[in-house]
Amino acid sequence: MTSAPAYNSGSGWNALLPPRIARTEAPAERGFPAIVIGAGFTGLATARRLAELRPNDQVVLIDASVMGEGASGRNSGYLLINPGEPSANAANFADDWANRQFSLARAGFEILQKQVRRYNIGCDWNDAPVAVTAAATPNVEKSARKTREQYVKWGLAPDEYDQSALHRLTGTDYYRYGLDSLTRALVQPAALHRGLADVLPDNVRLLEETTVFEIGEKAPFSIRTSRGDFSTGRVFLTNNLHARALGFGGSRMVGIYTYGAFTPELDDHDLMGLGTEADWGILPAHRMGTTLRKVGRRLLIRSGDSYEHENDPEAVRQMLHTLYRNRFPHLRNDELEFVWGGLTAVSHNGGFIFGEMRPGVFVSAGCGGAGVVRGSIHGELLAELACGEHSKLLENRLRMKGPNWLPPEPLRGFGAKIQIRFEQWQAGRER
Repeated sequence: MTSAPAYNSGSGWNALLPPRIARTEAPAERGFPAIVIGAGFTGLATARRLAELRPNDQVVLIDASVMGEGASGRNSGYLLINPGEPSANAANFADDWANRQFSLARAGFEILQKQVRRYNIGCDWNDAPVAVTAAATPNVEKSARKTREQYVKWGLAPDEYDQSALHRLTGTDYYRYGLDSLTRALVQPAALHRGLADVLPDNVRLLEETTVFEIGEKAPFSIRTSRGDFSTGRVFLTNNLHARALGFGGSRMVGIYTYGAFTPELDDHDLMGLGTEADWGILPAHRMGTTLRKVGRRLLIRSGDSYEHENDPEAVRQMLHTLYRNRFPHLRNDELEFVWGGLTAVSHNGGFIFGEMRPGVFVSAGCGGAGVVRGSIHGELLAELACGEHSKLLENRLRMKGPNWLPPEPLRGFGAKIQIRFEQWQAGRER
């Protein structure tokens, strides 16, 4: 098991940006008060907050990939504040689990918003998004309407869209019902990821394209990497699924690949067939449905799931092309320019691994999606936990359940694959 995926294709989002020169020069010093492994949104937030709380300490932040090219630069760019799974919350606050999770997600969004504004990070930040959760079939429409009823009980009243309104918005009559999603901003995720990495505090040393192979059992921890060994008094694992390779979460989370593609830049004729909004997003009301975004002169389409292994790129291209043409048969463009996969960690009950797992070893892993916002607040809280800071948010986070135990292979893989196939069949036209 390696500590980072070798993707079949580069991130389409990252391909739209200028080439990045990775920071690969290892420091001459080899001992540090804190080392953070994994520089996704969680790791960036952890390192930044550690540096703020301990300004005289040097923090090393290590990542196996290049900023913008890993999982953090492969999502669809929705900053969502939706609550997670109820089963990931402790029973003694089941009645207000949503409010507690909303508060965490909002705090994560505010962290990102503050950083983007403070440093003027260019990531196509749109905090007035037209982002709709949409249903294409009667059964899923019923489910979406029930979701809206629940939102109303929580004090929210998202606007609704009928088929004609959705057609005016997107240019397709594929969807029959929609409601405003809980999206607080649409962004270019690779640009946001790279931008946050480039404005880390001066006492954070970022080391890209560096694989961590092993960490020691006790402090001072020996950290064996592809660029030599380091030592530290405290180690932070914020590398999500890849924490398994370092001894954490192997029986609690699995890897799921999802897939995305961009069209080439569309001509004026095709753009006229995509509604009047410059930037819009469609999220599926079914978990196995298809995500869409209009991004400048391109369309993004994201769908498909596979267990632990990335599908063949050509098969992915054909699958996404079919879903694209199902929705937009009237467009003259018949191509997909960039096609890529992204890997995330999924637990059975939606719970995170979070906290001090061994003396001096702090872990945040298991994000099952919406990791831009959730990862940002989890990273900040992990740093505060390690530094003895106290807050209501941290108290709430510590009271949530962790991931449920999963059976060993081959039972685990067999069950996951059957569930994926069943839910894809169940989704039907939502795909």
